[in-house]
This record gives sequence, C-alpha cells and structure tokens, in this order.
Amino acid sequence: MQVSPLGDRAVIVLAWPNYDANAWESEIVQVDLKTRARVTLTQRKTASTPRWSPTGDRLAFMAAVDGRTQLFVLPASGGEARQVTRSPTGIVGYAWKPDGSAFAYRAFEEPAKREKFDDAFEVNANDYLTLAAPRQVHLWVVGAEGGEARPLARGSWSIPTLFATTAWSPDGTSILFTKQNVAGTREWENRELARLEVAAGPTALPTPIAGIEGRRCGAGWISPDGRHLALTCPVDGHVKNQTELVLVPSAGGTPRRLTSSIDRNFSYAIWRPDSKGRGGWRSRWYGERAVGDSVEVRPSGATWGGSGSPTSLTPDGTIIFIGSEANRPSELYALRPGSSTPERLTNFHDAIAALTLGKAEAFRWTSDDGLPLDGILTLPPNFDAARKYPLLLNIHGGPWGSSRETFSTRSQLLASKGFLVFEPNYRGSDNHGNALYSAVYRDHGAGPGRDIMAGLAILKKRAYVDTTRIGVSGWSYGGYMTTWLIGHYDGWRAAMAGAAVIDLVDDYNLNDLSLFIRAYGETLTFPKDLALMKEQSPGTYVDRMKTPLLLLSNTGDVRVPVTQSYKLYNALKERGRDVRMKLWPVAGHFPGDPWRARDIDREWAAYFEERLR
Repeated sequence: MQVSPLGDRAVIVLAWPNYDANAWESEIVQVDLKTRARVTLTQRKTASTPRWSPTGDRLAFMAAVDGRTQLFVLPASGGEARQVTRSPTGIVGYAWKPDGSAFAYRAFEEPAKREKFDDAFEVNANDYLTLAAPRQVHLWVVGAEGGEARPLARGSWSIPTLFATTAWSPDGTSILFTKQNVAGTREWENRELARLEVAAGPTALPTPIAGIEGRRCGAGWISPDGRHLALTCPVDGHVKNQTELVLVPSAGGTPRRLTSSIDRNFSYAIWRPDSKGRGGWRSRWYGERAVGDSVEVRPSGATWGGSGSPTSLTPDGTIIFIGSEANRPSELYALRPGSSTPERLTNFHDAIAALTLGKAEAFRWTSDDGLPLDGILTLPPNFDAARKYPLLLNIHGGPWGSSRETFSTRSQLLASKGFLVFEPNYRGSDNHGNALYSAVYRDHGAGPGRDIMAGLAILKKRAYVDTTRIGVSGWSYGGYMTTWLIGHYDGWRAAMAGAAVIDLVDDYNLNDLSLFIRAYGETLTFPKDLALMKEQSPGTYVDRMKTPLLLLSNTGDVRVPVTQSYKLYNALKERGRDVRMKLWPVAGHFPGDPWRARDIDREWAAYFEERLR
C-alpha cells in the first residue's frame, strides 16, 4: 500500500485464493481517500508491490512473467502496463529514482555455466536442504521506459532477501542498501547498511555507514533533505533486544536514540515530506517526533496489521494503514491528525463482519518475576456464560511476535467449533517493552512455560471453563512451546504441535536463519552451550510426555527441519504413546499455497473436535 504524492489516492494489493488452481491471485486497486471510490488498475493476477512515481503520474508494480517476477509501469490514470525489466532471474525488489527517470532493482545473479554433471557446491551460510551454492543478490539500474539494465556493483557480498532496504539519496547520486558479507540466509544477522555511489560503476565497493558499526541496524530511511538517516537498530546493539529508532547523519556519525523513552519494538519509519526533520513511524502505536518532542497515538477501534503491514503518510499528516478489527479482516484505514479513532475506507470484508463471530477480549496478568503479560480469549459464537466449554490454547510463533485484538482466522475457526481459544503472550513477545522481549534470552522454554501456565490458571477459575477438556497447540515457536508444556505440565486432554523445534542443537545446525544465536548469545560455542540447549529442548523430556499429540509439518521446511518432528514421533511411538504425524510434501515453514494452508487449519480443528468432545 502507498499513498500518492498528492495525498488524494492510495493503491493497495487485493489478493484472494484460487483453490481450483491452488494459487494466490492479486490485483492492484486504487482507492480515493476522499470519496472512497475504487478502481482496479491491473489485469495481471500476480500484481504486487505498487509504488507511485515521485510526481504521481505513473505507478510501478511487480508481476510474474513466465514464472519470473518483473517490473511494470502504467499511467496513474490507468491503461496498458509496460514491462520495464527483463531480468533472467527475476527481481526481488525495486525503488524509483527521485527524478522518476529510472529504477534501482535487486535481483539474483545468474548461476555460473558448468558442465552437465558438475553440480557439487561449497557450503557457505546455507541450510541443510540447499541443492546449490547460494547466489548473490546485487543492484541494477534500468531506465523508467525500460531498455538494457546495468549492474551497479558486484562482489562476494550480497543483499539479504529478508529485511532489506533499497533507498536513493534525494539527489539520485547514491543508494542506501542492506548488505551482508556473503550470500546465504544464515548470514542475515550479520547485515549492515551501506552506501553505493551510482556513477562509480560495477567495480565500486559499498561503503558502510560510519557510526553504527556492530549495531546490526536493519531498515533505513533517508530524510527528504538528504541530511539524516532514520534506522531501526537493536537496543544497545545486542540481538536479544527489541528494535529502536535512531537518527544518524547521512555521512555517518554518532547515532541519536529517538525512541528510548517509548519502550516498544519499532519496525518502520516514515519521514514527513516537509524536510524539517519530522517523521511518523509505527510499531504497535503511531506517533510523530521532532528533536526533543514526541506524541503517542493509540488508535481505538482498529489495530495496525503487524510488522509486515504497510503504512503511508499524506502531506497533511494523515496516517493511512492496513489494519483490522476483532470482527473484521484487513481493510484500509485513515487516522486523521488529532484523532485517535481511525476511519475505515474500504469494505472488502462486509460479508465476514456480518457473520456471528466469536467475541475476542484481552486480559492481563503478571509473571512470577514481575513481567507484564497479556493474552486474547476468543469466545465461541453465541457464547453462554452458564455453559461449560472446552479450552484450547493457540500459541503464537516467534517468540518475537504477539497476539492482539485483531481478526484471527484460525482463532475464529476454532471458536466456531465450540472452543474457548486462548492466545497467550509470553516472555519474548513484542508488545510490552524490552524487558519482556529480551527475557527469553537463554530461557527459551521454562520462563515462557511459567508465563503461559500463569495465564491459564486465571482462566481455569472462570466458571464457564471445563478444566477437564483443555488442549494446547501452536505453530513454529508455538509448536515448540506446545511440546515443552506437555513435557512439563499435566492436565492436557490433547496437543497439536506444528513445525515444532524439538532439539535446539539440530535446529541451530540445520536451519536457514540460525535464529537461536539470538536466543543463546552472540556466538555459540561447544560444549559451552550444549548443556543449556539440551536443557531447553523439549525432546529431552520425552519420557514425561503422556498427552495425545498430533505433529504437523512440511517436508521441505528449512526454518524448522522436519527431522525435528520425526525425532519426537519415533521416540513417542517407541514408548507406546498416542501420537500421529501428518506431513505436506512442499517447501516452506508453512504452506505458501491456499489449498494446503486451508488443509492444515482443517486438520488442526478436526483433531481437537475429536479429542476435546
């Protein structure tokens, strides 16, 4: 989503599942921010990532051509789209040049030509399922009318495919981008921000931004006057901490911490277009800050959609964002200056909002060591407090995420089956400041387990909770916590663990991101951390697991390798326990296609319908 330079229109991506083709289809829709009138601008069913030209007269977007993503441009008023790039590997991101004459885009390098059976490769920062050496992602420039593209720089370094920035300087002479020393996903935590002079040619070396060395800063945004960079960096430069917003001179220098007084996890910034050093940025709140002042706005009625949800800013300071309400999936909203109540601009999901849905309510508690905790309880539709209902935990992943009072398709599905659905936010969640966010450091299972059980204890006191029918479930880190809980606490009728980490040593060595560096320290050394990792691995406690368990996973999951689920499945089978495992023969941490994604949710719900009745 992006607002036009004049602030009168926004473009959004409207996506839907095509179950017959088992594919997601999408188109770009323009919304008039005053009249709310909508116009569909594209005809390609894979359109994504719309961006206005600097003057607002054209619109660029990405779409697939013969299976590869390319860049297109069409007139802002609509019409025939023109293909701009013809990258042999497809593109993974782009940015308009400030004068609208060209684009910078990111793309993989082509693989080197080799003999027919010469397919051996050297391992370097890749996961265990990789079948070829990781290829670098580099920058190219192409004219806005198309034509031959030229590489800006090449080398052994690469641009990460996750959390990458590409931003032109206002004068169009340089590009700010995210860089890692080698290609490969396991290097993503060692990223840095660098600058590349456009005129220097393909042999140029990117220059790191001075002053932020070692801070692991991620995204960056250049001020309209080109004098400053707003960056997201971990607090104190430590990977265990949440991300704050800092300001640094464009030429480099000492960073100024902008959000230390607002103890929240920041992921995005928007500079106001007046070049006066003011910016609007978002996390779980919206605010505006200049030197020495800040204001916090907490919208009521609709909630911003999450770290991947787009936000834009009009010239008059109106915040346009994608958000949702407890009973309505994502829509486009406007938060006017001076208001705390967003105005909904679209009605794509009126049919769902008209259904009889489960009411979602938040409640709070405190951990045994004083940390603030909360969770969401979704009630079954037509809830009757005089009845007793089975309770099902739906634990979020991450752990650096949180469940909020937004529309949750899975929780509503489970609630529609007659379950109370409890989504606990435990230590590591990103909604109550750095103390909670970082408390999971070197305490992956035990601390979060106590947090969840403390919230469960509160719910079990409510008269409508049937304490003899309690289930626990989750995906990814939620799957990890599910297997941890059934190995440490009794009272569960059934459990479902999706893409669950069972052995932290294996996951550290085999996965694509090496995420447990963040959980256990700057670097892992053996055998120093081996004992702690085994202690925090659910598989260590398999003898205590008596709860009936369903394991779900993709066979090609490199974030949490399916070998984890096989380990637990075989160990429980050998012990004569009630365990099942169902796998989907596709890649990914969760299926990317709509058919299999729906199938997992149906399997999830059906298992507990059988076990909690």
